[in-house]
Amino acid sequence: MNDYYDSSIKRSLEVFGPQALNTLRRFGILYSLVKQQFIEEATATVDVSEELMQKALTSHYRENHIKDENSLCEWLENHFLNKEELLHQVSLPLKVSKLALEKFGMKAESQFLNRKEELDQFTYSLLRVQDSGTAHELYLQLEANEASFENLARDHSQGPERKSAGKVGPCSLMKAHPQLQKILKTATPGIVQEPILIEQWWVVTRLDERHEASFDDTMRQRMASELLQDWLTIEAKAVVKSLLSAENGISML
Repeated sequence: MNDYYDSSIKRSLEVFGPQALNTLRRFGILYSLVKQQFIEEATATVDVSEELMQKALTSHYRENHIKDENSLCEWLENHFLNKEELLHQVSLPLKVSKLALEKFGMKAESQFLNRKEELDQFTYSLLRVQDSGTAHELYLQLEANEASFENLARDHSQGPERKSAGKVGPCSLMKAHPQLQKILKTATPGIVQEPILIEQWWVVTRLDERHEASFDDTMRQRMASELLQDWLTIEAKAVVKSLLSAENGISML
């Protein structure tokens, strides 16, 4: 099936000739064009329900302030489209979502399990100082409820979290320091953690909320869509490389 798409898309683009293809490449358009054509080819036989289509069209009209036939005609003219092409554009995201489930729905849970650590979301409070004594003093104030984390972070923290009153997230912990990850993954929400030394900083932190990702219908769609995009990327790059091959007389030097 991939070979069919590859051949069809290559034939449709090779008519431009080496010079035009090279121009498209230099302006960063060629890859996007190939990928879009893959989407068109792959969704050509995918159908969507009239109900979903009507909801998508209504949403499109609302977002673009299309209130009547005159404003619709004006929008179409400004975007160089006709009504049939508009319907196609509106239906395409629906078709892509359906295609993702058809093609990768069975692999979605495996993708979710592989990515769960990234998908779990944490909200926490953090402040950092370079002096051990100051860090422990601030920790004792927090533990005794003598001051709020927000105020202490705003007044004393020496990192960028000072601007957000110590609040971080909701976000994945994947980009956090490994020591911080270890603490927050097992922390009890609301409990201030004792200061720890992370590189040159003494860090006081508190887990506020933990939202563990779950594999429901929405997540299945998200994971399947990710896998579809990965597939499209690989296929589109292969076609671009083929189009830019030496046989077609295009040099990238």
